[in-house]
Amino acid sequence: MSWLRDPSLRPVFQPTEDEPVRALVVAGACGNVGFGKLGQFARLLHQHGVPVVALDLSPAVNEVKDRLRAAFGKRFSTEQVDAIVGNVRVVNGGITDLPGDMPVGFVFEAIPERLDIKHAFYRQVRERDPEAFIFSATSGFPSTMLFEGLPGAERCGVMHPFFPHLTNKLWEVPTEGAVTGSAERKVMRRLLGGLGMSVIPVKDVPSFAADRLFCGMMLEAVRIHVDMGLTPAQVDDVCKKTLGTSPFFVHNLIPGANYLSAHCMELMKREVDSSMFDIPDAWQPYIADPKAQWPYERGEKCPGDKFEAARDRMLGLLLALTGYMVEHEVARVDALNFLSENALAFRAGMPAMVQQLGFDRVRTLVESYCRSQNITKAQEVAPVGVFADDAAPWHEVYVGTAVHDGVGLLSLKRGTINHTFIAQLDQAYTTLAEDDAVKAIVIAPDGTYSREFGHGADLGAFVPVLGKADEALALIQGWKRTLSKLRAGKPTVAALVGRVLGGGLELAAACHARIAGQGTKLAFPETTVGVIPGLGGCHNVHRACAAEHHPRINEILLTGHGISVDEAHAWGLVSQIVPIRELPAASMKLAAALADGSVAMPAFREGPLAVTVDTTVSTTNEAGVPLDADLRALLVSTIVDANGASAEEGGAIEEQRAAQSLAMSSSRIGVKAMMRGKPPAFETPLSG
Repeated sequence: MSWLRDPSLRPVFQPTEDEPVRALVVAGACGNVGFGKLGQFARLLHQHGVPVVALDLSPAVNEVKDRLRAAFGKRFSTEQVDAIVGNVRVVNGGITDLPGDMPVGFVFEAIPERLDIKHAFYRQVRERDPEAFIFSATSGFPSTMLFEGLPGAERCGVMHPFFPHLTNKLWEVPTEGAVTGSAERKVMRRLLGGLGMSVIPVKDVPSFAADRLFCGMMLEAVRIHVDMGLTPAQVDDVCKKTLGTSPFFVHNLIPGANYLSAHCMELMKREVDSSMFDIPDAWQPYIADPKAQWPYERGEKCPGDKFEAARDRMLGLLLALTGYMVEHEVARVDALNFLSENALAFRAGMPAMVQQLGFDRVRTLVESYCRSQNITKAQEVAPVGVFADDAAPWHEVYVGTAVHDGVGLLSLKRGTINHTFIAQLDQAYTTLAEDDAVKAIVIAPDGTYSREFGHGADLGAFVPVLGKADEALALIQGWKRTLSKLRAGKPTVAALVGRVLGGGLELAAACHARIAGQGTKLAFPETTVGVIPGLGGCHNVHRACAAEHHPRINEILLTGHGISVDEAHAWGLVSQIVPIRELPAASMKLAAALADGSVAMPAFREGPLAVTVDTTVSTTNEAGVPLDADLRALLVSTIVDANGASAEEGGAIEEQRAAQSLAMSSSRIGVKAMMRGKPPAFETPLSG
């Protein structure tokens, strides 16, 4: 009998070495969720030899292999697709129709949202496979409503996925108050983590956390459509500009989404019988017919005289829902923010938006919304007292702090830099810097909300300053004030893992030392975005490395090409490379050693040095996109001038030049192209 190589899979799929590998069954494989997760699990498990079963009562299940081939065809080779699809077994029927000699280790249930159907299915699974784990994709039912009283309920629970289901690796998993046993939760977390997925714990309440916002957004969008006479596309225009997402467009995209969103609101109304959750009549036809689509003309804009009122109504409801969830601990503030941004595609999570708007403005928006919409039980469903500094850890949405044996830890919970991130980094750093018990500080991704050190600046932060050199300079200098503190006091160590790009690499270079996990990748991709580094990238890496490495450093700055951490270690930019699992302990150890002097501080050149830049390097980025000639000329002069001055003077030169780049056509073209997911076409492309 072959023993599963990955120990994270064994408790579920092969508890003992002398038994056959158990299968994973996706029930409801024809639906949107079921099909997407069937493909995802099939792709991840085929290489481990875990059988995957597509189960559905509909004869359409016989078509899922062809659908999978079509879905994977553009992403993988024919051989890879054959291997994935070949490991899928199709069963048109129920759980009792599975082959008798096929043991089942895990059932992912994505069948219709009816408790009677679900309960009957669970009983059949338990009778057939008493030890199987059963997890539901339900968008609203808590685990107690689904599994309480079922034998082996401790091996059951909810794994709420998010669109697009074929690729999204994020799961909302109810833990507090859930029927799932504590040991079983650890098994599931280890399993999903081993498959590269992220688990966000929430409270076991109706609709959980993310859908309260997503479905609430749609509910208010429908009401704004009805009350204000705006078309669905005009309401989406308001939401897109305010939040970054479009509720009507998304609901038209996903058959049955209107029913699920309304169902979540109905569950919340059972929790608190408030008019906040009332379903308007205009929504009913779309709830009843999963194929019905809202009339939609893409590109329609909300009339200017109605925009502010519609925006404030939407914010009022979403902030009210946020306040309720924070007060009742439906999810931690940082978890709620992460779900907003990564599951719902909000430009800024609702807790981050609370920070941006300020508590006074937030309380006003919520109170005005409840008053104007005559919300019943407003004090209960829209608590405003929670919007205060001491009511919740609002200041730790993006950056957390901890102290371990005299070493402070700044935990990064966001992969890109924006104004709120910088403000919270500044506050967190100041807290540790002023703590006499802290002798050194480590900066690292927290491992839950961010598994990589950083991907650079949030391009959305650049949009308001494009073409405006003075405003761009103010932005750069504001961010730089925080980063400049990292080398001014106690020893700081950046713990690098995953991808370290652009502003993330500049953040790392602003620290005294860097340590990295194996396989880490570094790059300065700013040239593809049409800007030059403004937070130290044009000279700090040079200052941390010997002169013989400067030509290679210049090359990666000019081209945006990435490098391995092994090369950065050879330069001296990275002090150590360790296995990823050892990175947390090793980074704390290095910081402590720098603090007590047992390890020398890495070299950093404060004075000027003449640096020559070879401009005959590649004219394209790694994807073959031609880069901008005018931008390259500016970057070359900045590298030369910033290195030819002191560290402080060089920083000031770089700030001015980076602001200049944000006023050039290259930034306008590059930023907007990247935000649309397209390669830029610069006005003055370099010729090969």
